[in-house]
Amino acid sequence: MRAIVVGGGHNGLIVASLLAEKGVKVTLFEARDKLGGMAETVEIRGVKVSRASYVLGLMPEFLIKKFNIPVLKSDVFQTLYVNGKVIPFWRDREKRIKEMVKAGETKYPEFEDKLLRFKELLARKFTFVTKPPSKEEVKEEAEKEGLEEFVTESAKKLLSEYLSEEYHHFFIYPGMERSSAYVIAYYFSTDWALVEGGMGTVAEKIAEFGRNHGVEFRLNSKVEDIVIKDDEVKGVIVNGKTYEADVVIIATSPLVFSDLLGLKVNLPISRWRKYNIILKDFPKIPEPLKGFEHSLLDTEFGEIIIPSILDKTRNGVVIETMGDLEEIKEFFKIKDEDVVYVDKIDGKMSQQLYNLPFGNLNHLPMTDDFLFNRRPGYTTKYKNLYLCSAGTYPGGQVTGIPAYNVANLIFSTH
Repeated sequence: MRAIVVGGGHNGLIVASLLAEKGVKVTLFEARDKLGGMAETVEIRGVKVSRASYVLGLMPEFLIKKFNIPVLKSDVFQTLYVNGKVIPFWRDREKRIKEMVKAGETKYPEFEDKLLRFKELLARKFTFVTKPPSKEEVKEEAEKEGLEEFVTESAKKLLSEYLSEEYHHFFIYPGMERSSAYVIAYYFSTDWALVEGGMGTVAEKIAEFGRNHGVEFRLNSKVEDIVIKDDEVKGVIVNGKTYEADVVIIATSPLVFSDLLGLKVNLPISRWRKYNIILKDFPKIPEPLKGFEHSLLDTEFGEIIIPSILDKTRNGVVIETMGDLEEIKEFFKIKDEDVVYVDKIDGKMSQQLYNLPFGNLNHLPMTDDFLFNRRPGYTTKYKNLYLCSAGTYPGGQVTGIPAYNVANLIFSTH
């Protein structure tokens, strides 16, 4: 069997590698001059920076081990900092709960118990699937375990039942307040970790596995069209040349081929922005956070991480953040003369850099209407054309789950 993968982000790399491992002849076409998509490390002034995505936390452990991705973990994976209070989130559950209760959040133990039970339900029944579930199917199973509130209630409402409002934004991203509380469980993880060498190492390790199993990677090769004849996909056109295949997998945002797939979506340009700040030396850590500066610092003005503390391969001092640049400089008492370079990326730029329609990090919004029924599954109206990206179920971030599911679906049907 011959397979073509369109797009060399982490999902494209994984599906190509898994297919090749089973003997499929795979060619992957990537429009850029490098693999990885938003799982990218760039060198700026000799310093390694995770330009877009910057932590790994939702990829299943078995995929991390399979591709030998080197992760760097500490006992405290995240530190909440709000109104002068510091709450370390330990990987050890008892320690984590104790810290929240000490901060006055007495209902947190009940909240996390339900949250972890719902995540376990998702992992057991609704993660490794060949057909995405409907919202009704998830609700039905959740009701059996008394967890239907994660499907029926909004994220804001559920959080309000258990936590003070000042902590809500640590569990959901801005704009998701009215989404189903499902998103709380989706993003919550005690496995958040750095990747040695930056997020580009994720792509390098998976690509290495793919090459060892015969995947052919073609860079600077943008797929211009999908060849269809008699309601069956025959191949793709790249630089005016037709490449035939028995199976084609679109691993870019499905919106790149919206006309072909019948996706009618019009979104505003995403308003996120990320700063990668290269410094001459390590910043001054505010007294309350000393001892936790190696973790993901979750503050009122954004997420911050100083990867250089744990990752000695970065060749310099880096702060990576989705927060406000001026507030962060003030927070760490960074003067202009301390800064070597500031790299900024946002939704508008990501459209050009990563061919990402509307600049949406999750390809499609993680809002209620797109979580289930409007988020594409893995199949299309063409029996040999598959979808495999963060734009498909279960959603965004660097997970590899769509790739794994699509590979298994292809093995079972071809």
